[in-house]
Amino acid sequence: MVPSLKPHILIFEPGLEGHHLSWLRYITGDFVATGFTVTVAVDGRPGAMERVRECLSGIVESKSIISIFDASGRPRGGSMTEALAACLHESGADEAFLNNLDEIASHSLRCAALGIYPPEGLRGRLSGVYFRPRFLADPAWPLGNALKGYGFGKLCRERWFKRIYFMDEGLVAAAQRSFSGPSFHFLPDPWDGTFTQDRTEARNLLGIGKDRFVLLNYGIGDRRKGLHLVVRAMEAIPGDSGIFLICAGRMSRDRRLAAAMARLVEQGRALVLDRYVSDREERLCFCASDVVILPYLKHFGSSGVLSLAAAAGKMVIASDAGLVGRRVREHELGWLFQPGNADDLKQRIGEASLLSEPEMNRFSDAASRYAPLCSRAAFGEALISPFNYG
Repeated sequence: MVPSLKPHILIFEPGLEGHHLSWLRYITGDFVATGFTVTVAVDGRPGAMERVRECLSGIVESKSIISIFDASGRPRGGSMTEALAACLHESGADEAFLNNLDEIASHSLRCAALGIYPPEGLRGRLSGVYFRPRFLADPAWPLGNALKGYGFGKLCRERWFKRIYFMDEGLVAAAQRSFSGPSFHFLPDPWDGTFTQDRTEARNLLGIGKDRFVLLNYGIGDRRKGLHLVVRAMEAIPGDSGIFLICAGRMSRDRRLAAAMARLVEQGRALVLDRYVSDREERLCFCASDVVILPYLKHFGSSGVLSLAAAAGKMVIASDAGLVGRRVREHELGWLFQPGNADDLKQRIGEASLLSEPEMNRFSDAASRYAPLCSRAAFGEALISPFNYG
């Protein structure tokens, strides 16, 4: 057998919620399938490790999974950066890939600006996905952005990073213009699964009437995701309108929001799945819906929900801001509303509920054109191809 020339990769992922486990499965699977030797550093605390092992079942063996946290439940060495260095040393890997570079970025960039650097063993061995490099979007304000940008420039020039992935093509171009050292790449926000279930059947399984116009709010229901705007809009819509809301994903502990959602459920106008949503339930929710709502407030970066909506062929109504608003507009995936304005959202929902089937199909056609751009295959290709060039 000819030995593999591909490096040994340490995949570093302490997160469990939201997209983290799905991405862990995708990224680990893509590296393994391409012939890399992989060690995975994760949350090894009781309860967490079981979820990780289930996620990675059939992809890597248990002996290739190590813990980021020590016996006291703290990151090894006292910080995520120190834990990363410890895991890289323990694994014997050639380099580290951070599924979420943000885990160490803010602290590391501020320290680098002041001349304080990460552990030397990390130099030249760091790659990963940088979700929220706000200093690239606005280099001067707030002042913290300028400090982070200066620190980032120092780390780049001194060759700490190898490959950095952004989920916004514009940020890739901005980084390439302003910084030298690492290579910068675009990574699409992926969707996975099959969304072909009949809408009526999906509604029957969820206990929703087939004559409803169904909205879906999917994901963590905290304030920055804008669920309170959707609830406020629903409260202002007449109860006999036939408009129905699915809210799927863990909600915040906001008592007023929970009480408002409970009233909608009691009125037969909403379904709440306030928990981790399984892959099967995810597919049911998207297949059962007519429109997906993305009511984000001051959201920076991409949205996996937009990719899922496209995969399911669903029209979206989204806040007219940031990358999400730009993608909805450029790809004609739906309608936009004024960020934070529940009245404008209500108006858009009402108008959407009156669209004819051919008009709705126009958005489905646009979704079918957009979905391949962020498929699992597109994600895997974008992830692995930079490693083929050093």
